[in-house]
Amino acid sequence: MSKPAAPVPMRSPELHIRSRRQLTASGIGKRQLELLLRDGRMRRIAHGWYAMAGAPEEALFALRRGHRLTCISALRLHGIWTPVSPHSHEAALRTGRRTDRGRAVGQGILLHDPPPTAWPVDAPILRLMDALTHALRCLDATGAAIVLESALHLRLITAAEVHGVAAGLSARHRAAIFPLSATAESGTETIVRRFLERRGIAVRPQVLIPGVGHVEMVVGERLVIECDSVAFHMDTRQYHRDRQRDLRLRELGYIPVRLTWEQVVLDWDRTSQVLLAMVRRGDHRAPRTRT
Repeated sequence: MSKPAAPVPMRSPELHIRSRRQLTASGIGKRQLELLLRDGRMRRIAHGWYAMAGAPEEALFALRRGHRLTCISALRLHGIWTPVSPHSHEAALRTGRRTDRGRAVGQGILLHDPPPTAWPVDAPILRLMDALTHALRCLDATGAAIVLESALHLRLITAAEVHGVAAGLSARHRAAIFPLSATAESGTETIVRRFLERRGIAVRPQVLIPGVGHVEMVVGERLVIECDSVAFHMDTRQYHRDRQRDLRLRELGYIPVRLTWEQVVLDWDRTSQVLLAMVRRGDHRAPRTRT
């Protein structure tokens, strides 16, 4: 079992949410706060909590319930790529019996146990390591790999911290999550690469191809797979650049496959079967030259 990582400083995004104590410490007294509330530059959210324009509504709703966002709801605000969930993942200061996994307590709310370390009073969401701890106990192995690889790629955590936060998991669950890659730029890339690797198919991530640039992954010798990281791409210039890259790849003898977010996240059963069929057909192998 890996040795748990040492405590790390809180890493919290700028959420435009302030506690009364934070406002006082920054020199905003009662009179000035009343003026800010009156002219709409700030609004009262819950007892002792105030928000400015741009504050994420999901964090405000949790504060009104006396909770903090955690798990993938907090990780998303930390900038980490997260799986889709219909729930707001939240934690309360005190709950009953510890379960490690989230449990539904109301429409659209999944309540997790208090974090293993006490959160700061003025933290509007749980800190990164606490949110990761909850996520690893809430998500399946692929979901856990997605958030860990995203955090590694963004350099929000180190490899030692990854093993520390996973130390409390069962050996079986850890084996299902690891190994990880720090090169994955999106969760869709993680899903596709892990699916192929776990079936013994050779995958090279982030390969530099002269005349094209970096591609997300090369399967075998010539099957190039690239994945959209978000839903509903609307960037026309990026669309044309992608097609120019695809044409150049074909010119060089590669077979490019470009997968949308919807194909990986919403229609993965069909997409994965198509990828397997391509491999079984030998599309990833270079054509044999006749002698």
